[in-house]
Amino acid sequence: MRPNQALGDVTSVFHPWTLWAAHEVRAGRVPLWNPYAYAGAPFFSNPQTACVFPLTWLAWALPPTWALTVPALLKLIAAGLATYWFLRGLALLPLAAFVGAAGFMLSTTLIAWLPWTLASTMPFLPLLAGLVDRLRARGDRRLVALLALAVALDLVAGYPQAALQALAAIVAWAVARAPWRAGAGPFLARVAAGVTLGGALTAVQALPALDYARESAVYAFRSTWTPPLSVPPRALVTVLMPYFFGTAEGTWSTWQFNITSTYVGLVPLAALPLAALAWRRPPTRFFAGLAVIAGLIHYGALAAVAPAPVIAFGSNLRLMPILVFALATLGALGVDSVARGDAGPRALAWLRGGFMALAGAGLVAVTLASVEPATLAVRPSLAAQYVGMLVGLTAAAWLLRRWLVDGRARWGVALAAVQVATLAPLATYLPVRDARWLYPTPPAIAWLRDHAGSARVLIADQVGLLYGLRQAHGYDGLSPRRIAELAGPIGTGRALAAGYRENTIALHGSEPLPPIAVLLAPTRELLGVRFLVLPPGMTAAEPRLRPVYDGADARVVEDPAALPRAFVVPRARCVDDRGALALLRARSLAPAAEVLLADCASPPRSTAPEVRTAMTAPEARTAMTGPEARTAMAAPEARIMVDEPARVVVSASTGAPAWLVLTDTWFPGWRARLDGADVAVQRADHAFRAVALPPGRHEVEFAFTPRGLRPGVAISLAALAILGVLLLPRRRAAAAITTAVLLLASTRAEAALPAPPFVLTATPSSVSAGDTVEIGLRPRAATGGPWDVYVVWLFSERAAFLGPDGAWAQQPVPFRARLAAGERVRGAWSRAGPPADVTLALVVVRPGADPLDRAEWTHQPALATVRVTAPPGARPPRPWTTLTGLLLAAVAATALAWGRDLPRPRPL
Repeated sequence: MRPNQALGDVTSVFHPWTLWAAHEVRAGRVPLWNPYAYAGAPFFSNPQTACVFPLTWLAWALPPTWALTVPALLKLIAAGLATYWFLRGLALLPLAAFVGAAGFMLSTTLIAWLPWTLASTMPFLPLLAGLVDRLRARGDRRLVALLALAVALDLVAGYPQAALQALAAIVAWAVARAPWRAGAGPFLARVAAGVTLGGALTAVQALPALDYARESAVYAFRSTWTPPLSVPPRALVTVLMPYFFGTAEGTWSTWQFNITSTYVGLVPLAALPLAALAWRRPPTRFFAGLAVIAGLIHYGALAAVAPAPVIAFGSNLRLMPILVFALATLGALGVDSVARGDAGPRALAWLRGGFMALAGAGLVAVTLASVEPATLAVRPSLAAQYVGMLVGLTAAAWLLRRWLVDGRARWGVALAAVQVATLAPLATYLPVRDARWLYPTPPAIAWLRDHAGSARVLIADQVGLLYGLRQAHGYDGLSPRRIAELAGPIGTGRALAAGYRENTIALHGSEPLPPIAVLLAPTRELLGVRFLVLPPGMTAAEPRLRPVYDGADARVVEDPAALPRAFVVPRARCVDDRGALALLRARSLAPAAEVLLADCASPPRSTAPEVRTAMTAPEARTAMTGPEARTAMAAPEARIMVDEPARVVVSASTGAPAWLVLTDTWFPGWRARLDGADVAVQRADHAFRAVALPPGRHEVEFAFTPRGLRPGVAISLAALAILGVLLLPRRRAAAAITTAVLLLASTRAEAALPAPPFVLTATPSSVSAGDTVEIGLRPRAATGGPWDVYVVWLFSERAAFLGPDGAWAQQPVPFRARLAAGERVRGAWSRAGPPADVTLALVVVRPGADPLDRAEWTHQPALATVRVTAPPGARPPRPWTTLTGLLLAAVAATALAWGRDLPRPRPL
């Protein structure tokens, strides 16, 4: 069975996080710091760990298999119940509310994202909408408290972007539902109070999260430029056939299944025309508008807003929850109009027209896709999917018609059954595995646990957290920026493995720091990577790497040149970040002899004799050489005595003033005590920690507490007290409440890059593979330059640069060198290919600078798109026989759904 790579985040990130956090809590420690990835990274401060979300707490008490299963089931149940409760609050009848609730609860979005924290936020979308609606009906302060609690839980559920998008939709819902004629002020004030109080409740995690965000690769990337992302409009067909583009490795979509597919069952779609007839109902207008806006952004019509300030820090590819919620609600409103018998005389005509439009759109989509070579491997085939869709849609339309003409509830019960049946195929998406294979310990891993000690290990994937192995690579959706700069580039690593440069221009900063990047990094020895895990029998490319374990599962080699995590350095130099990175990447200094300090003017002078770091064990041992060694008080030495996630104690000695370097990630919140006295923690070698040592033997303790944790706790406790007062009976709430001014950490906004000085054009916009595309640069700015301008293939893991000769190169080749503003340039991309939707980016840098280094960019990139199709001879023939059969099936289904006009019996 081939694994579904789209679920890789689950097995390598989310499940290990859950199990490790439970282990830390059982050990009596708050999981503040993850020492097993990125040479150390914040854990509690990462909002996706959801440490303060109640579903996460279940793992603290449940066995591992239950801890990973029960929360997923509870998400489904909560989403269904919340949606049903919301729809019933809109006065929908039970069967209609059930159809809408089933559509949202079992949608492709919730099912496919179920193991992610994104799914944890989805039940709160209908819950918040229902609370706002009930707050409109009665201004009970307890409802304000419940709204605040729901907002808080949504924000700490593990995916802040989805929570903020939901809050934006709920604010719009509150404005739409406000009683403007009767006075909307008090209602909107209560909603604002609930949202504000809910935000204050989350301060315990929000303030540390802001700290991590400021120090993350995500912030560094997205504060400069964000490439616009969207789902192709043809993916709209997934509302009819969820598996149209396939899944896992067999997908032929631009994006994976959980992004592309937005399916809520076929009954809501069949009932959409009936919802349109109920246009005067305020919920119908609102959710129709919400679906249109979310759809326009999701499918690319408004993708240009992606680079805008604030919006750039999110992603257009996470609006699926809002889209499926709106579709499920609209479908429920349409079913409700049938159940109440107030659909109107035009209902049958609209129902028939809607059915024909949906059946026809599905057939057109299958016909257009039938010449795509990749569709031949899709299972079930597109033809089979269309037939299945047609059967379900026909059954839904036929039952709706029967319900319209005679009004019997039994048709509604059958309709609910059809809705569940059309959602049933989604149950096969997530795999089921034997619990005995939940993270077993292979022999090579067991050997490393016994022998690696405090040294770091290079191994495929992010398994260090599970087995207690320290790694320099990692993946957590944010990435400590300085480690990524020192050991990167971030990305999938597949381009590096194939011998190409990683294309970082299209990245958003949330990509992993892959093991291959660390393996090839010139700073690998400084990162302390001592053990490397290779496939069994593989010979290491570097002669100095010696095998220390050979087994049927893997070969482990040791790098004797790797520095220990803690060592003593006699000399220090103050260098800015760019200079430090240049020196370290060029191997222009010996890190064991000199440390580069950041954010300082001049370090204390050291008169220590020359030292040589001995690397005969994972712990640091240093021995002096030269004549001073005979007179020194003691040989410099550093040994890690206590090695806990958020606390490291090092015993160090030196005969002269020196620096203790600990190659764990520097981060705000780390403090140090030298022999019990507080000392400053310097940022060393761009990304690590250093403490000044006076002569003698000392004990240095490093301890971590997120910088915003203590004020966050105070704010959350104050908000919790207010929440409690709101929930108390009114007679007990008469006491005055003094509120303190809440000073949140201000975030300095970095200026975005200016607009590009040239417009990039590519004509024609659609060509067959092998044709020539004309590339042009049209000036926008009159002054400036000179610059080197590069034309880069944007959405490609391998970096590729279009040269002036019209061919692509692996290494940076300027499309035009030293180009001044106002100049017009014309070139060509000869022999376009392979077939794909290609986005080209124009990157403008200073002459001689690296276009893959965002720090060198002078302007935002300009974009142009070209669709390259397969040449006629390479396309499979259109299956006219199959398509004709599908057309006949569609005609037969239309005739069945059309039926005859029957008079509705009059009530007795």
